[in-house]
Amino acid sequence: MKQNYDAIVIGSGLGGLTAGALFARAGHDVLVLERNEAFGGAAGTYERGGRLFEASLHETTPLGAPGDPKAAVFRALGLDDVVELVPIEIFQEVRSPLLGTPLRLPHGLDKVEAALAERFPADHAAIHGFLTQIGRSQEALAAFSEHHDGQWWLGRAADLPLDLWALVRDMGSTLSEVMQRHFGAHEVLKLVMAANLGYYSENPDRLWWLAYAVAQGGYLHSGAYYIKGGSGWLVENLVRIVREEGGTALTGHSVTRVLTDPQGRANGVQVTGPDGTLSEVHAPVIFANAAPEHVAAMLATPIRAAFMEPFAGRRPSVSAFTISYALNRPAAEIGLTAYSTQILPEWMETLADFKAVGGLTAAMPGDRLPPLAVVDYGHVDSGLATGQPAPVCATAIDRLENWDGLSDADYAARKAAWVAAVTARLDAEWPGFAAAVVSADMATARTLRDRLGTPGGAVLGFDPEVPRGLLSVPQMTARTSVPGLWLASAWAGMGGYTGAMGMGAVAARAALRTASHRA
Repeated sequence: MKQNYDAIVIGSGLGGLTAGALFARAGHDVLVLERNEAFGGAAGTYERGGRLFEASLHETTPLGAPGDPKAAVFRALGLDDVVELVPIEIFQEVRSPLLGTPLRLPHGLDKVEAALAERFPADHAAIHGFLTQIGRSQEALAAFSEHHDGQWWLGRAADLPLDLWALVRDMGSTLSEVMQRHFGAHEVLKLVMAANLGYYSENPDRLWWLAYAVAQGGYLHSGAYYIKGGSGWLVENLVRIVREEGGTALTGHSVTRVLTDPQGRANGVQVTGPDGTLSEVHAPVIFANAAPEHVAAMLATPIRAAFMEPFAGRRPSVSAFTISYALNRPAAEIGLTAYSTQILPEWMETLADFKAVGGLTAAMPGDRLPPLAVVDYGHVDSGLATGQPAPVCATAIDRLENWDGLSDADYAARKAAWVAAVTARLDAEWPGFAAAVVSADMATARTLRDRLGTPGGAVLGFDPEVPRGLLSVPQMTARTSVPGLWLASAWAGMGGYTGAMGMGAVAARAALRTASHRA
C-alpha cells in the first residue's frame, strides 16, 4: 500500500468494486480497502465442508432489461466475455393452502397473464389491467433511461402518453393501494403477485408502487438469471480488473476516518491494517461503498450533519435470515420442481399479513412460520455443484432487534430452533428433505449487520417507501456534501445487485467528469 492514489474505495461491495474497476480502466491508480477477510460485501460465495455456497444472490435481470445499467457496465469492463448469466426456466412457483395446486409463474407478461387467467378466469380483466400497468411502467422507464434516436420516438408516439400516464398516475401510491384498485377483495391474487415481497419490503402499505413495478416488472417482463459460479465470480472479476489495471485491492483493512483538506474536500483516509497499524493514505477521489450512517461516522464532526441531511427521515430496507442447506442428493430427487419457490404459510390469508412477518424471529418458533423463498441452485447450471449436489437456501424477512441483546448461548439456541422449524416445514412440503440434509447454516439480520456494517442489517439500502410528494422523490445521486467523496452503493439509489452496480457506475462517471474539469 502506497501513500498516494488517484482514488480510494472504502468497502468492496458491488457498488464500490464497479466504481473502482471503471475508474481503474480509465487509467487511474485505485486502492480498494475491505475490512472483512473476503471481498464482496453482501455479494460473494463461500466454501464450507468442501461445498460452495451462494451468500446472497438468488436471481438478477438480464443485461437487456429496460433501464438495466448492468449492460453498460459489463460492456465497459469486458465482463460479457467472462461472466455468464444462466437463464432461469420460470420466474417462480407459488405454494399456499389457499391455492391448492402450486401455481407456476413464467416469464413474459403475456405468459404470466395466461397462467393467471387459467387459474382465475373470472378475474382475467383485473389481471390484464394490473400487468398492463406494470408493462407500461417498464416502457416509460426504458424511454427515459436509455438513448433513442428520432425514429424510435416517432414509432412510440402513439403509446408513449399511455406509458407516461401509467408511470405518473401512481407516483405517490403504495403497492397495497394499486393492488386494491385492481383486485379489490381478492386477497389470493394479491398474495400470488406479491409472494416474493420479502425481496423488497416487509410492508406493502409502505412499499412504493413504482419501485415494485420496476423491480418485479423487470423479472416478469424480461426473465430472471443467475450468475454462473455465483456472485463471488462477479466479485472476483471486478477485483481482477482493478489489479490488472495497476490498482491495489486489500482485505483486512478497516477505514476509520475520511480525511479532508482545509477547504473541506476529501483527500484521503485513515486505515487500520490487519496488524493494528494505523496509517494515512491520500487520494483526491473517495468512493464509499457503505451506508451513509457508517460514512458519516468517519467524517469530522462539523461536517456530519450536512452529509446526512439528504438522507433524513429515510428508513433502512428490510433485512433477512437465510438458511443454507447442503444435501446428500439433488433437490429435484426430493421433489423440488422449480428454481425459486415461494411458500406462503397457512396463517397468511391477506396481503396485509406480511406486516406481521418481521417480528416472528423475536421468539422461539411457534405456530406461525414466515413465508419462505426457497432456491434450488441445482435446478440450473449454477456452477455451485462442486462434485456434490448444489445447495438449497431458504430465506425470510428478519429484523435485527429480534436478535440483539441475546447472549451467545441464547442466540445459538434460537438459531438452532429456527433451523429445525424451517427444515421441518420444508420436509412437510417435500417429504424426504430433512433426511437429505447434510448441514444447515443460518445467517440472521445480526449476521448481516456484523458483516456489512449496515443499520438494522439492511440488505437493499433504503426502504423503497412512497415519497412524500412528487417533488420529494429521492434523488439517485452519488454526489455528497463533501467534494471528492462519492457514495457508490445501493444507498445512493435503488437496492439489489443491479442498483448497486448502477450507482457504482454513476459514481465513477461523475468522478471522472469532475477530475476532467479540474484538470
